[in-house]
Amino acid sequence: MSIRAFLRRHRPRTRGQSLVEFALLLPVFLVIVSAALDLGRIAYARVSIANVAREAAFQAASTPTSYQAGQPCSSSNPSANMVICRALLESKGSVVTVTPSDITMTCSPDCTKAMGNTVTVKATGRFNLLTPLMSAFFGGTSITFSSSSTNQISALPPSPTWPPTAPPSSPPTTVPDLAGKTEAEWLSLLSAAGLFPGTRSTVYDSVVPAGSMVSSNAAPGSTVPQGSFVSYSVSSGTAPDCTIVSAGFTYTKSPSSGRSPLTVTVTDTTIYNSLCSTVWEWNWGDGQVSITYGGNPPAHVYYNAGSSNKTYTVSLLVTSGVTTSTFGGYSITVKP
Repeated sequence: MSIRAFLRRHRPRTRGQSLVEFALLLPVFLVIVSAALDLGRIAYARVSIANVAREAAFQAASTPTSYQAGQPCSSSNPSANMVICRALLESKGSVVTVTPSDITMTCSPDCTKAMGNTVTVKATGRFNLLTPLMSAFFGGTSITFSSSSTNQISALPPSPTWPPTAPPSSPPTTVPDLAGKTEAEWLSLLSAAGLFPGTRSTVYDSVVPAGSMVSSNAAPGSTVPQGSFVSYSVSSGTAPDCTIVSAGFTYTKSPSSGRSPLTVTVTDTTIYNSLCSTVWEWNWGDGQVSITYGGNPPAHVYYNAGSSNKTYTVSLLVTSGVTTSTFGGYSITVKP
């Protein structure tokens, strides 16, 4: 093929040819756009008619007797036909046309405000297509949509009777005797009597052995309803002697030369009754105090940044709540 023939074959199209092609394609493009718009409007119409039925059902649930079949909404007396007024208001401005005759309401079993009664509203609307081409698929340019919604009619539960009926009383039972009984024995008797153990407490008692019953909030032999809770106390035996307290301790220091910083470690040698609640107060003599409840306190560090020796007195105060004992302690010299 010659160069001239090649150029003649592939020469660019003229503007007139492009306009002709555009004129041929434009109707097809417009039909496709119109069909797409109609499909979107159809979807919107279905949502709109569903909203009309739902809103009318909401209104009917509150005012089930405010419905006049096929009658328009009167501006002079809107409360006489509030169901249809609510439906027409919801359809206003949408793509569907709804008339009063398109709204029907039914109640089951009736329209009185009572628990269990329901109301159903059916709404019908008409929608017109923009594209005649789409009528071939829907049987015409006008399409009818309908939707139903059911709600429970608003009603208050029945008022309770007053005064309320008293629950049946439990049969009476007798609180078991606790004298000479261990806790396990008494709890077994309590269960057999149809009673339940309440709050448990312990007390010191020099007469009643440890683990045995001391008292209960319901007197033994008294009559109480079955299912009641009975609180009780158990003996912990004779109270410990908390008068035995004698404070004391030893100490070590590091470094042994006594130069600052000087760490002092104390070892408690106090004589006391471990059954008593005892408190140790360690006074380090430099304004610092440590409180312990048994055992040794943490080691204490002294500092001396001056030019002369400093002396501190470490002392101990021990109290059992009944007796207090003091140990004068030791003098600690801290060198700079």
